[in-house]
Amino acid sequence: MKKGILLAIAFLLVVSLSACNSNEQNQAPKEDAKQTETQADVLKVGMELKWPPFEMADEKGNPDGISVLIAKELGKYLGREVEIVDLSFSTLITALESEKIDIIIASMGRTEERAKQIDFSEPYMYFKLLTAVNKASNINKVEDIFNKQSVRFVAPKSFSSIDLVKEKANEPEVIEFDDKATATLELANGNADAFIVDAVSAVAIAKSYPDNIKVIYEPVQSIPICMGIKKGNTELTAKANEFISKLDELGVNKQIEEKYNATLNEMVGKGYEFYLNEK
Repeated sequence: MKKGILLAIAFLLVVSLSACNSNEQNQAPKEDAKQTETQADVLKVGMELKWPPFEMADEKGNPDGISVLIAKELGKYLGREVEIVDLSFSTLITALESEKIDIIIASMGRTEERAKQIDFSEPYMYFKLLTAVNKASNINKVEDIFNKQSVRFVAPKSFSSIDLVKEKANEPEVIEFDDKATATLELANGNADAFIVDAVSAVAIAKSYPDNIKVIYEPVQSIPICMGIKKGNTELTAKANEFISKLDELGVNKQIEEKYNATLNEMVGKGYEFYLNEK
């Protein structure tokens, strides 16, 4: 009788242990699936954190700037957690194509060449090319820059503004240098008349040489700034465009103005509104 009871107890223990193991095996895949689903929910946003106030790191090393704010608000709109991936600007398209990131929000201008590789959202900002001019050049507006004959333009080699000058200016003299600092010095010394460059740089140049250089705020060219998305990802492109169309409604532009207008005014002499319009 005792032997029978012992066998029964042993049998119950084996059954109980088997059930526990079965439950653990059944639960594990669910937990793994949940973890995978959470990882898939993270929106990986690529940018280079070296371009204040658009893409930068704060004093604690955390991602900060206008593009970071836009990225986080896009994440809220999509119901996805956002991870900022800090990459060299030149590697962003490759990272997008290899799916290391899901989207580029990095003050990237839409160009025909880039559009062959990736899809772009609608513009959410416009970066303007402005002109720093030597005060002795008697150039006061964009019309002067392109209509006056033999204007001396200075620029670092490979700057896109060189092609623009050669295409539109009236028999220009183009003086190229290896770096922006040397080009700036030539302009300040009166060896050149005009330097077409991004707004932040144009203002910084004028501030460095206030007696010799001024800025013409009328844009020479407006570059549409868009989000970059992997070719064929029509769903994310559509959602990004939907979000961009609601930047005012969602209060995103207002947040940017409140947080960064003072910095922009100091750096550019214009607030965020300057970047919202094409002209």
